Amino acid sequence: MEKPIWLVIILNNSFLFSQAPNFKIYYQKKNDTLTLLMDNQDSFPYSIEFFGQPKVENMRSIGEHFKNRYVIEENTSKLRLAQFVPLDIHKPSSFKKIPEFKLTPGNNWKDADEDYIYDLPYAKGKMFAIVQGYNGEYSHKNQNALDFEMPEGTEVLAAREGSVILLKQNSNTGCGNEACAKDANFVNILHSDGTMASYVHLQFNSLKVKKGDKVKKGQVIALSGNTGWSTGPHLHFDCSVLNPKKYRSLKTLFRINDGNKAEYLIKGINYRRNY
Repeated sequence: MEKPIWLVIILNNSFLFSQAPNFKIYYQKKNDTLTLLMDNQDSFPYSIEFFGQPKVENMRSIGEHFKNRYVIEENTSKLRLAQFVPLDIHKPSSFKKIPEFKLTPGNNWKDADEDYIYDLPYAKGKMFAIVQGYNGEYSHKNQNALDFEMPEGTEVLAAREGSVILLKQNSNTGCGNEACAKDANFVNILHSDGTMASYVHLQFNSLKVKKGDKVKKGQVIALSGNTGWSTGPHLHFDCSVLNPKKYRSLKTLFRINDGNKAEYLIKGINYRRNY
């Protein structure tokens, strides 16, 4: 995952505590009332978990109390976290510090839909083999991921609808050892249940989407390639639960053949898409 960039800047009558870059926490002061607020200008939600309470001097909370967990939906402004007023108006009062927190895309406290049926990530009429399956011995140890053997330049389709939250397409490098893992081009798509699909080893400058795009199931998102840690042209696909406390990769059911059957894909089998 991309690590958010934390900034501290002064902004008129507000104090901005963090930015990621379209997410921010800040306060606004009106008369004696200080309001702690949160904005999310991205096209997908965030989950935020605080580790403690805000530190204030000579102030008390009014109204709804500050919580440790929040989900802020996409394109939301001025979500109120807490309000404070002076305890003693004759003494100085101030907001000192916001508690440490973790920020991750999606609603991390939803249950993953492990029965969701995905479409094969390539076009109708195409057939490709699984060359490395779940918990594969080469690079999938302890990971529920799939590698589709796929010639470079093959259209890659979204297996499920969602929002593009992270991508890379500026690499033209690949090799057969882990040192090249950082060079893989990829697209990460966030789903409505808080899971995220990764499409990896994509061709240089081949992406058909940008960060923030809403994609439909079956939409072309990129061309397959051979970038990153790769011994030959293929598409890596995995789906993960993003909650930092229970991160895990999921086995995913796929529609196969004419689309009237769903199963977990197995290494060594060719799967044709006729839908």
